[in-house]
Amino acid sequence: MTLNAHLRTARERAGWTQKEIAARSGIAHSAISRFENGKASVTTATLEMLADSLGVTLVAVPGRINAAADLALFIRSRLHDGKTASAFRGLIQFSDDLRAGNAFTTALSLAVEPDTTGDAHFDAAIAGLAEIRLAQLGLESPAWVTAPGRYAEIAEYSLGYHWATDDYDDTDPLLIAHGVVLPRQTLASV
Repeated sequence: MTLNAHLRTARERAGWTQKEIAARSGIAHSAISRFENGKASVTTATLEMLADSLGVTLVAVPGRINAAADLALFIRSRLHDGKTASAFRGLIQFSDDLRAGNAFTTALSLAVEPDTTGDAHFDAAIAGLAEIRLAQLGLESPAWVTAPGRYAEIAEYSLGYHWATDDYDDTDPLLIAHGVVLPRQTLASV
């Protein structure tokens, strides 16, 4: 999710209009509209004022972890454009990023529930990869990871490729439980 989308989501969750946030923060309504629509960038000082008015705490997270929510949007876009291979590469990079993160950054990167990618197997793969890494770190999975929409029926062709029996045998059981065949050798290859 982009910063612009986070601003809008925080405001909507608080139940306030842009005009109400403008009055609370002292920032012009038109500026808030431009920020939320991605037509203007927001400075750190302005972001802090908006966060204060929304009752939200800003947290800077170091590292290269791609949030599951951002990945889902990326995959959805790639699939919409017919670029399944690019969507798949994004999934592999997500796996690499999860493995590189510590418990703190991993937990934060998975805290926001991702929207659907539009493909049940990609949705299941994101959840399965998250569940695997969280288990490795001894952390509990957020509810979205094991929600009913995060499982798919195993299909011979999914995630843009046709898998073989050896691929199934080399897939982590947690991924299999999510209905995804994604061999360890593929995840280790990037």
